[in-house]
Amino acid sequence: MKSKKQEKLLICLFLLCPLVFLLIFSYTPILLNVYLSFTNWKGFGDINFVGLSNYKRLLTDPRYIQLFKNCLWYMLVAIPQLLFAFILAVIVNTPFKGIKVFKGIVIFPYLLNGVIVSTIFILFFNPEGTLNIMLGAFGMDSLQNNWLQNLKLVNPAIASVSIWRYYGLGFLMFYGALQSIPTEIYEAASLDGVNKMQEIRYIMVPYIKKVLLINIILSISGSIQVFEIPYIMVGGANGTMTPVISITQNMQSNRVGFASALSILVFFIVVIAVSVQRLVVKEKD
Repeated sequence: MKSKKQEKLLICLFLLCPLVFLLIFSYTPILLNVYLSFTNWKGFGDINFVGLSNYKRLLTDPRYIQLFKNCLWYMLVAIPQLLFAFILAVIVNTPFKGIKVFKGIVIFPYLLNGVIVSTIFILFFNPEGTLNIMLGAFGMDSLQNNWLQNLKLVNPAIASVSIWRYYGLGFLMFYGALQSIPTEIYEAASLDGVNKMQEIRYIMVPYIKKVLLINIILSISGSIQVFEIPYIMVGGANGTMTPVISITQNMQSNRVGFASALSILVFFIVVIAVSVQRLVVKEKD
């Protein structure tokens, strides 16, 4: 009996440490951030309570509404990104010579650091860069542009980088789901005279449905929190500012209270998006 009590005490002590760290380094900063979002604190000096004025400004000022509109570009590029990833997964799902090398090439962009990716595409979109050279080589000089300076093109141009960078993650997830499909199903379908398109529609797609929904959740939450690529490529200039870049700049400008309000708004948008997605998944199940 005594040993059982000691065992329970030991378990509680082991659980206590991570719980204390979780409380100190996670929940306490979140609660403090919520409190600061109702102030105009500069990061030093007195903390002045301003109520909902920070949130009112975020929801009414066109400059800050535009931050979230810019995120829509990153949501839109998720469509070709996931489609491309799925097509590659279907191709690789059928064994062929050199498949390991092919998989390595496909996954490679996802393994690259964000700074490296940004540098590659700064050169790619440069007026004398790869894209304009390619357009000129194919006789499409009229389409050449200063991609990162053109206010109408800069957001879709930078958002398109996500297709190249993240399709590898989607590929890994789709490929794993396709590999879990029993071979007996393919064999039975082959005997019934099912062609490749029917195989994709009636066998593969139903099996990857949940993986697809997970990818959509990741795309939505990622688009709201996008930071690295637009910040490194153009520093949030030329109308490419995103909520997280704005949070960073407000913190650097000693507008901690306002930055806290923006971070809380981003957090709630992500939570709502994920919750809606989960609700849709449950209804479909």
